[in-house]
Amino acid sequence: MGYIPISIDQVGKYYAENIPLPDKAVLITLDDGFEDNYLNAFHILQLYNVPAIIYLATGFIGQTNKWMPAPTYSQRKMLSWTQIQEMSSCGIQFGSHTVSHPQLTQLDDGSVSEELIQSKQIIEDRLGLECMHFAYPYGLLTEKTCDLVQKAGYKTACSTGSGFNNAGSDLLMLRRIDVYGDDTLWKLQQKVTFGMNNASRFYPMRYYYNRYIGKI
Repeated sequence: MGYIPISIDQVGKYYAENIPLPDKAVLITLDDGFEDNYLNAFHILQLYNVPAIIYLATGFIGQTNKWMPAPTYSQRKMLSWTQIQEMSSCGIQFGSHTVSHPQLTQLDDGSVSEELIQSKQIIEDRLGLECMHFAYPYGLLTEKTCDLVQKAGYKTACSTGSGFNNAGSDLLMLRRIDVYGDDTLWKLQQKVTFGMNNASRFYPMRYYYNRYIGKI
């Protein structure tokens, strides 16, 4: 469909230095740091030379997704540092998703800063690269949270709000589209085309009908 995969660094430079992005630019992001990012996604990203960034909950590296309550969620293995280092050496980028994956809006400022700074430092120490990018756990944030993210030294931060990013977007509240393993091709196409999470076979007809009525 003509989409051009870009890196998170290109996104940052677009906002900070006004360096243009290609038309139909798309960024691949993965949250938490599940091992299946290495087992399933890594070789595909390499094969097609697609940039991506994985946001790590650093307190669970080499363990399981303990922050997700059982039996509602199955226990899944997380990436190991060996896997992360291999992926990083091949161009996959890594950002912070805090240490313990908390709801940041429920913490005091000091605890939020600790989560932000500690996770950033761990990633930098392990990979020998500056960690400049962040994703909010559960997508929860406030204006104060954004301020603390900026003070911790991050250049970009991803929310879970759907929609498109443009020249007027806030670099610390970037929008994203949810993509799930059971999404069909038409769902993915519709999500990317309309910048939405809840795909429906009838949505395009309603959309274009309403635009037509509006013009009339």
